[in-house]
Amino acid sequence: MRKETILAILAGISIGLIFAFGSWRLIKNIKRNVPVSTSRPTPIQKTDLFVTLDKLSSFDVIVDKEYRLTGLTNPNSNVLVITEEKDFLTKSNAKGSFEIIVTFPQNLSEVKINDTKINLVFSSEFKELGATSYVGTVTDITGGTIQIKDPQGEIKQASVEDDTKYINTLKKNIEVKSTDLAIGDYIVAMGFINGNKVLKTKRILITSPMEENKFEAKLITIEKLTKTKINDITLPKKWVGPNVKDLEIGQKIIVTGKTENDIFSLRSIFVPDLVR
Repeated sequence: MRKETILAILAGISIGLIFAFGSWRLIKNIKRNVPVSTSRPTPIQKTDLFVTLDKLSSFDVIVDKEYRLTGLTNPNSNVLVITEEKDFLTKSNAKGSFEIIVTFPQNLSEVKINDTKINLVFSSEFKELGATSYVGTVTDITGGTIQIKDPQGEIKQASVEDDTKYINTLKKNIEVKSTDLAIGDYIVAMGFINGNKVLKTKRILITSPMEENKFEAKLITIEKLTKTKINDITLPKKWVGPNVKDLEIGQKIIVTGKTENDIFSLRSIFVPDLVR
C-alpha cells in the first residue's frame, strides 16, 4: 500500500475521533445544564360518598311538611341536603346511618343529597302516604287514560277517575276541569301504580318542566376573613348560618350557593365540626 494512502486513512480516523469526542462533551454539557423536571403529582380526589335512602325513590310524593329523611352512607360522614329553597346538614353515625328533618319545595323539584340527585314531589294537599308520580308531556288522552312521555322518552299510562283533581300551577294553583288538560301539557300525575304499571291518578298538576337545581356546596378552609368576605366569596346581606365573628382563620366550613357568571352567591354556612 502506498505511503500517501496510509497517511490519508490515519488522518480520517483522527478527524472522526475528534468529532466524536467533541459531540460527547457537548451532549454531556447540555445534560448538565438542563434543569431536572420535578412534576408534582395531581392530588387524588376522594371518591363521592355513596348515599342510600330509606324508603324513598325518585318521583315519590311527599306529604309531610317536615319530612324525616333517613338513609345510609359512609360512617361519621357529613350528609348535606340541598333543595331549591334551603340547605340541611347532619352527620352519619359510626355505622353510617343518618336521620335529618328536611322540608321540600312545593310540587316537583330536584334535591341533592351529597352527590346524589333525586326528583321529588311535595304536595301538602295530597293526604295519602306511599304515593308516587308520573312526570312528563301528555301525548294522548283517550277516555279515562292519559299517555305521558317522561323525560327519558318512556311512554307511561295514567288512569283518571271522576274525583281526580286537576291543578294548574301555571296560574297560581287554580283547580281546573279535566277538559282543560290538553296534549302537549307538561304534568305531574300523582297516585298509585297497579300491577300493570298504570298509575291510578288522584291529582294532576299542569306545570312546567322541572329545572336543574343549580345550588352547590363547597368545603373550604378559611384563609381570609373580613366583615364582607370569606376568602374570595363576597358575603350577602343575609345568609343562614353563623356570623362572621363566630368564625376564625384556619377553620373548615361548608358553604352553599349558586354560581352565575363566575360569581358564587352564598346562601348558607355550616361548620361541620359543630354538627353532631
